[in-house]
This record gives sequence, C-alpha cells and structure tokens, in this order.
Amino acid sequence: MYVLFRALGLLVLAVGVVFAVGDIARSLADETTQLVSIDEALSSMGFVLANSAPESRTVAVVGTWSMSITCGAIGFLLLLLGHRGRRRDRNVRRIP
Repeated sequence: MYVLFRALGLLVLAVGVVFAVGDIARSLADETTQLVSIDEALSSMGFVLANSAPESRTVAVVGTWSMSITCGAIGFLLLLLGHRGRRRDRNVRRIP
C-alpha cells in the first residue's frame, strides 16, 4: 500500500512540476503572473469538470485553483501517506 501512495504521489507531483514550469514560462513571457487553473488544465486535456456536476459550488470553487499548486500539495500529501515511520527494535541493547 505504501508503494502505491508513493507512486501516485510522485506522479501527481510530476504533473504539478510540469504545470509550474509552464506557469513560470508564461509569466516571464507576458511579464505578469499567470497561473493555469484546474478548469483550463483539464479542458486542455479533453476533460470538462463543470459538466460532471453542473450545480455544484464545490466544483466551481475548485476549478479556479491553480493546477500546479494543487498538484504539488496533493503529491506531497500522498508522499507523506506513503512514508513508513522509523521502526526501532526495542529489545536490542545499544553498546555505549
């Protein structure tokens, strides 16, 4: 299960980095800060988020978020979920 979370986290984080590089390039070219929203990114990939739930306010709000920042946050969250804690053997004596 940990491997699945890590793999998904890395994949989503990679998508976020791709959109971040695109945002930086567009912002430098236009000399203004421009971030691609989730609606714009999904529509460029052929998906339309608004048609899945036309009356939903949540979909309308989430659609305005930045794709790079959202993918980065979700990617890091999935990586944290895929991180196993440190295991310590409590029965082993340490030699000073």
